[in-house]
Amino acid sequence: MKSNLPLFYYQPNDVPYLEKSLELNKKIFKDLLVIKGTDCPEFNNVYKHMCYNSDVFEKLCFIRFFKILKYIKENNIDKFLYCDSDAIFLKALDFEKILEDEKCVACRPREQNKFEDVTGAHFSIWTKDGLEDFCNYIIDVYTNNIDILTPKWEWHVETQTGGGICDMTLMYHWYKGKNNLYDVEGGTFDRGIGMPQNNIADEFEMKDGIKRLRSIDNQIFGTNYNDELIEFFGLHFQGDKKNYMYNL
Repeated sequence: MKSNLPLFYYQPNDVPYLEKSLELNKKIFKDLLVIKGTDCPEFNNVYKHMCYNSDVFEKLCFIRFFKILKYIKENNIDKFLYCDSDAIFLKALDFEKILEDEKCVACRPREQNKFEDVTGAHFSIWTKDGLEDFCNYIIDVYTNNIDILTPKWEWHVETQTGGGICDMTLMYHWYKGKNNLYDVEGGTFDRGIGMPQNNIADEFEMKDGIKRLRSIDNQIFGTNYNDELIEFFGLHFQGDKKNYMYNL
């Protein structure tokens, strides 16, 4: 059975892997929508770039939330899911049950190194009120509360560590929900197939630079540090791992 909640993407430019993600996610969702557009004066006028990554790229990571919010408000959509263009869902779950009474359920690693400060929306479940609250929070931080962000950026500069402030940093500070897509009953969602960690470091067995995955009865599993099989409900083909999506 397919999910009744719509799935949103944000992809302002043409990329070949989006079509593959759409093809695979159509098995799980009835309605899939791709949001475009890059103009967002409300955000651009307050944003301060504190990241070693591209200014243009980091802005778009924030702008996606504002663009999706505009669409769902105009179309009276109260609940929806979001995934990145290089991510796929593997199973139709009861997403509303996972959401419960939260504003949002996203991917928050339980174990984080100093100034990692990350919560990911690459798989996430939202309410309209939750997304509006997050967008308002972004504007408020950059306008009135930038001191929340500067210690992390100063640490990156002092230690010459890559990265910096991104949308996942703001999500980390905003996200207070008790639910977590890395801790879902019966399985988990993937942080990235090219990394062993989800909730903790070295959590999953790796092979040839990706999580060692196996298919059992048309379900995808990884092996964790306790030699337990853990079902993946979604996979994230981040960075240079996008071609692996075509193996599914």
